[in-house]
Amino acid sequence: MKTGAERNRIEGSSRSATIADAPAGGASTARESRALTDPIGLAAETVMNSETLSAPEALSKVPPSNFVEYDSGPYTWRVAAPFADWFQRATTNWLHLSDVSGSTLVKRNSQRDVWRVVIPEGGFFVKVYHPVGLLARAKLLIRGPIASQEWHVGRYAAAHGIATVAPVAMAWQQDRRITGRSVLITEEVAGAKPLNEYWLGIRKDRVAADRLLDALARLIARAHQCGFQHGDMHPGNLLVRSDGARHEVFFVDLHRVHTGRSVMPRQVVANLAQLNQWFRRNATRTQRLRFLHNYICYRDQFAQASPLARNWRINLRKLAADLAVQAERHARRLWAKRDRRSMRTSKYFAKIRPADGWRGHALLLTKHPASSGFSDMIRIDRRQWENWLQDPLAWVDPTRHMLLKDSHTATICRAHMTTGDTTLEVVVKRHLARNAWKKLVQTFGPSRNMRSWRMANKLRNRDLPAAIPLAVVERFALGIFRQDSISFTEFVDGAVDLESFLTRGVTDLPVEMQRRIKDRLIDSVVRLLKAFHERGFVHRDLKAPNLMIQWEPPYDAEPVLTFIDMDGISHRLRSTEPQRIRAIVRLCASLLSSPGCTASDRLRFLKTYLTGPGRTSSDWKRYWRRIHEEVCTKLHDKEERRQWKLVHYGRE
Repeated sequence: MKTGAERNRIEGSSRSATIADAPAGGASTARESRALTDPIGLAAETVMNSETLSAPEALSKVPPSNFVEYDSGPYTWRVAAPFADWFQRATTNWLHLSDVSGSTLVKRNSQRDVWRVVIPEGGFFVKVYHPVGLLARAKLLIRGPIASQEWHVGRYAAAHGIATVAPVAMAWQQDRRITGRSVLITEEVAGAKPLNEYWLGIRKDRVAADRLLDALARLIARAHQCGFQHGDMHPGNLLVRSDGARHEVFFVDLHRVHTGRSVMPRQVVANLAQLNQWFRRNATRTQRLRFLHNYICYRDQFAQASPLARNWRINLRKLAADLAVQAERHARRLWAKRDRRSMRTSKYFAKIRPADGWRGHALLLTKHPASSGFSDMIRIDRRQWENWLQDPLAWVDPTRHMLLKDSHTATICRAHMTTGDTTLEVVVKRHLARNAWKKLVQTFGPSRNMRSWRMANKLRNRDLPAAIPLAVVERFALGIFRQDSISFTEFVDGAVDLESFLTRGVTDLPVEMQRRIKDRLIDSVVRLLKAFHERGFVHRDLKAPNLMIQWEPPYDAEPVLTFIDMDGISHRLRSTEPQRIRAIVRLCASLLSSPGCTASDRLRFLKTYLTGPGRTSSDWKRYWRRIHEEVCTKLHDKEERRQWKLVHYGRE
């Protein structure tokens, strides 16, 4: 068995391998053994220096003698030549890794399992593909085994000097082409981390961040100029390895890579938009522009890297503008996909039936930590939810839990859920129908709690702060008539609503400090509302008590704002100006009685909100008068509504 360093020297490359799952090795008869006459690294160097060959011709110049192919039971195996001798002697059962010591399941979905295997010979990643569904099998019939696709993409990348994880071995069931499994094995890249994890650790180090952006731009520019387009280019599909002074970036998860054709401008923008989806939340605008500038420079440098390269001129400003448009389209598609996920069973959510007649949805795992500090990550087992909710109505029993609200429309309690060493503090809400019409709507339409569940997940999917929705259950009669509903939501610890903060948290401070705090708070609220409206949300009940704030003295950090009570929120393709003005009117009306919010504060808020790209605050007078009139109308309607409630319910 050769050491890792010896293999790298033989292959003429320091590229390692990662991610996959494969069948049983051991005794087998070689069907077709090919001698190692030209290492793939040397062939790749020859091809990279050739500027006259087409992509298929270039790949064909990599000799077919760099792997060994043989049969082992129902599987046909293909193994890279440097690993062939060891692999045929190995006793590891690559098809049943759950029984192999040192193997760990990394990822599992309906189409594949990913294992990490650590054995004395080294670390490997193993992907086992198992086609499920008519579409997956039709693709196999047309394209062949997915493991074979990744294998050929890895060879194509090596031939064109593109850093990817290198395939070690693959196998497929020849006699079951559309129903059988296929397996791909790659060697682990020692010391490598996913790009998203690595970036979060170094993004505040300007020198390290610039070096990484440069390496990333170089990799992607070369890939595009060599006809290599990754169809799922998010940071989790890129690995980074660094020795401190230099960064290496590798592509992984190659089954959605398109090769052998020029990457045109529209495809370039779409591909970069996939990467931008994550980086626009975790990198500054300056860093993103620096990456684009480096990418353009490296495209020019690699203009002769392959016959598929395209030497068209790129303007940085136009590329950034096109990328912004395409990134928005990509984000909308991604958001819609994530919205559907909250109503299905996956590793993040589960459908539950905790009690007779009750069914609903529960959160199993949070993908990102909560901005409100509720928990770094939430992990709850489905059985735990069903155990907690055996008697859903007990969670809104005021004799057992702290009662927060008891009205003719809702009962709200604060409760604790304990799992292991973790205690979750939650808000439990039960909506009540206040008249026959509301009861009829609740019976045949989605309940208010179910709408709140979906809306809260929509907000969080779009990076808008909302209290984490934990679970929602509904009770049905005869399986179709909805009778009751209960929701479980994060209790935002250490937070007060905006009205209370301005009334009690600010008024006792020195005047100079009040001005500084309120100016920063105005900026934060304006940014939140602009993002809220730009992403198509409309709030008909944006009152100060529905916006929570976490901000500890001496108020040096940024305030953390969180939406609660999703009843008044709806989602449209885009919000209109009357809808945005209505939200501002409702917010202003709710703060009129607060001594911490003066008329000058409201004017500062309006001017800040009106200011933006291509706009100034010069129209503030027109909006000020309009808002004043609508606030007066709102207060009049509110008083009439209060009197109506007193007459019909005996209370507000």
